[in-house]
Amino acid sequence: MTTILNFKDIIDLPKWRHLAVTPAMDGGFPVATLACDFINNEDRNPYMYLINGGVAALMAYNVKNDSWLRIAGYSGSNANYAGDVLMPCQGPRGVLAAGSTATDIVISTALPAAVGANTLADRGDGRGFKIRIIGNAVGSSGKTEERYIIANTGGGAGTTTPTITLDSPLSFVPIAGDAYEFLSGRVFIISGTNGAGGWKYYDIATSSFSGNLSTVNLPASTSTSSFIALDELYVPYDRNPGEGFFGLLTATGSGAASLTGQAAGGDAGVLTNEHRNFQIRIVTDTGTPTAAGQRRNITSHTAGPSPVYTVPAWTVQPSANAIYVIENNSDRIILFMNGQSNTFTYNITANSWDTVTFANRGVGAAQGVISVHSFGIEPDAAKNARHSFIYSFRGGAGISTLDLFDIAGAATGSWTLAIDFQNTPTGYPGVIFGTSCTYDAATNQGRYMYLNVPAAGSAPANLPGQDYYRFDLKNRVLEPYVFRKYPGVNTSDASKMGCTVFVDGNTKLSFLVHVISTVNSPVLGLPIIR
Repeated sequence: MTTILNFKDIIDLPKWRHLAVTPAMDGGFPVATLACDFINNEDRNPYMYLINGGVAALMAYNVKNDSWLRIAGYSGSNANYAGDVLMPCQGPRGVLAAGSTATDIVISTALPAAVGANTLADRGDGRGFKIRIIGNAVGSSGKTEERYIIANTGGGAGTTTPTITLDSPLSFVPIAGDAYEFLSGRVFIISGTNGAGGWKYYDIATSSFSGNLSTVNLPASTSTSSFIALDELYVPYDRNPGEGFFGLLTATGSGAASLTGQAAGGDAGVLTNEHRNFQIRIVTDTGTPTAAGQRRNITSHTAGPSPVYTVPAWTVQPSANAIYVIENNSDRIILFMNGQSNTFTYNITANSWDTVTFANRGVGAAQGVISVHSFGIEPDAAKNARHSFIYSFRGGAGISTLDLFDIAGAATGSWTLAIDFQNTPTGYPGVIFGTSCTYDAATNQGRYMYLNVPAAGSAPANLPGQDYYRFDLKNRVLEPYVFRKYPGVNTSDASKMGCTVFVDGNTKLSFLVHVISTVNSPVLGLPIIR
C-alpha cells in the first residue's frame, strides 16, 4: 500500500502541539532522560522511556496512544542525574527444548522473569514481540529466521519457559539446542551516583529489572550522560533491520579468524577498514549449521572486491559460502560524560566498562554534551560522510563546538576535535545543562540530528530556548528548523528529545517529542510537545 502526502514547504509549516503531561514529574532537576528506539520501521518500540529524577521512577510513554505508565521496580542512586539508552536488539536469549514445530517454539533456557499467557503477543500497541530462531544445533538447518509472536503459554502464575506461537511457519523445524533471541529491547539505566545499583537494565519483554551490573571503571558520579547504542538493528534508512549496511551478503572464503566478502556488489566496494569495529554476523550456513548466529568484531579488513575481514577466532569456522551481514557491534554501548575526556564503553556480554576499547577524546566534555551516530545515512560517493561517524557537540556553551569520533578510524577509533561546520551559532553563555537532541534515522535519508538549547539563566532576550535546529550529518550544515511559540526557562531545564515515526505503506513521517521541564513545576507534570 502506498500513501501519498502532499506537504508543501512554506505553506505547511511544522507545528508543535501539547501532549499528555508526565505524571508526578519533579522539574527541579536538570537531566531528565528520554530513551527511544531508532529502528526505521514499525518494528520500533512504541514506548519512550523517561527517568523521573525527582522520584527515581522509570516512566514509559506510549507514542501511539499519548499516555504514560509508571514502571514498578526501579530505584536508582541519585536518580536526579540519571540517564538511559534503549538497545532494541537486546532481550532474553537461550536455546530451545525438544518438541518445537515450524509454528510453535518450546523454550528451554528460562526467561529472566515469568510471563503470563499471551503477554508476549502484545508489546503495547497490539503487535507481538519479534523473536529470532537460529538453527545452529548439531544436525539442524543452519538458517536464521525472524517472526512475530502471536501467542504464548503462561498459566495462572506465569512461566519462564513458555511455548511460543509464531505468526507464520518457519522454513525449518527447530530442534533441541537451536538458539532463540528476543529482539524486544532492553533499557539500560545509569544513576547520577555509580555505586551498587548505579547501572542496570529493564527487560521490556518480561517487564523485569536486572540485578546490579558492573560500574567498575565508571567515574563516581555525573550530571550529564550522552549514550550511543551500537545496535545491530540500526541500519541505513533504506534497509530493513537485520540486513546490516549492505543487505545479505555471500562469503567467497573463510579462515579460522577471517571471512572473505563478495567479489561484486554488496561489500565489494568497501574502503580499507571502513567498517572496522563493526561486526560480522553469520545469518545462514547450511554447510556448517553450527556456525550460524556467530558474531565477531571486525578488527581490520582489506578493500574490495573480495574484502578479507579479520576477526577474533571463530568458535566454528563458517563455510566458504556462508550468508552474513555487516552491522553495528551490538555488544557495545558508548557513553560520554561531562567533565570526562574518556570514551566509556560497556561490553554487554562481559558486563564490563572500560576506557580502552575506544580512544580518549583528549578534552573533557561539558554539561549539555549531546551525540548522534550517523548509521542511517547513505554515504556520499567520496565517503566524506560514513556510517562510522559519531558527531558529538561538546557542551558547555550550547552547540558551538562539534567533535567527530570515527569508530573505524583506527584500532580504537579516532577523534577529530572542533570540526568545521556551516552556520556555527554564537551567543550562548556559560554552561547549558539541558541541551538535548534526537535522531531521525527513517526519513530524509537519515541525514538529520534535531536539537534544542534551553534558555540560559543570564541569556539575552533573543535566546529564550524556543529555537530548534537540525544538523545535516551528511553535509555538516546546521539549519534553523522550527520555533516554539512560548519561551523556555533556564539552565536547570530538564528538557529531552525523542523521535518517533508514523508508517503507512511506503510513507514514513517522523515526529519530534520534547519533554520540557521548569523549575518548581506542578506535581501533575511537564508538558510534552510534538
